[in-house]
Amino acid sequence: MQKEIIDIIPSEVSKTLSIRGMIAKPIEKIKLQLRAEKYEYKEDPGGIAYIRKTVHPGSIVFDIGAHKAGYLHFFLEQLGATGKIVAFEPQTILYKYLLQLKQLFSWKNVRIESLAVSDSTGKAMLCIPYNSGKPSSPCATIIESRMDFQYQSKEEVPTSSLDDYCLEHDIYPDFLKVDVEGNELSVFKGAKELLQTHKPKILFECEARFVGKEKVLETIQFLQDMGYIGYFIDGVSVYPIALFDISHHQDENLGHYCNNFIFE
Repeated sequence: MQKEIIDIIPSEVSKTLSIRGMIAKPIEKIKLQLRAEKYEYKEDPGGIAYIRKTVHPGSIVFDIGAHKAGYLHFFLEQLGATGKIVAFEPQTILYKYLLQLKQLFSWKNVRIESLAVSDSTGKAMLCIPYNSGKPSSPCATIIESRMDFQYQSKEEVPTSSLDDYCLEHDIYPDFLKVDVEGNELSVFKGAKELLQTHKPKILFECEARFVGKEKVLETIQFLQDMGYIGYFIDGVSVYPIALFDISHHQDENLGHYCNNFIFE
């Protein structure tokens, strides 16, 4: 009798997990699609258009600040089965969520890393702002932000520079998407070898309201010094970085706000 129970339990557990997956998969697929459409049609239409133009089957993409996989959705569409994605997400709850999506949708070419990318390898304090009672936040940061946030929690997270990560894992991206809430310059400073030697194309967010005007301009200048040519995105249009006026293009009172950049 005992043997029969032991034999039955794994089968029943497996069946239960399978049923949960059958229910969760279509729900999560709809949620991911809606999340992706928000980026494509509202928050970053120019950036998504650039991904579709630039990322091809067989490419290697680093999604730095993957959050809830909104951009990852488009990378998967472009890469097909032959490309690779490394998704970096330091918020523990979102890291676990991405792992669940990977398992649910059988993303065999996606690696999820619980790391905050910065200029060095070690540890940092990740500060998670209050977000209407939600346990995660799109504005979580390891910098001292200029935004007047009320932080709901903090957690110590591991950090890695891109140069260290690439050397350790022997993987070098063709495309970087960087959304790190003010830590952009540190990410690029920790990737000097990668930027100089492999020259991945870069799509990133950078805002004066997080780090100040001087740091945004310093970030732009750093990439130019690395030999990159820059552009900023305004809606669906892309303009040379020489036309970017931070006082004009990052003034929310003017009705449009440009915080996404392309460097290649």
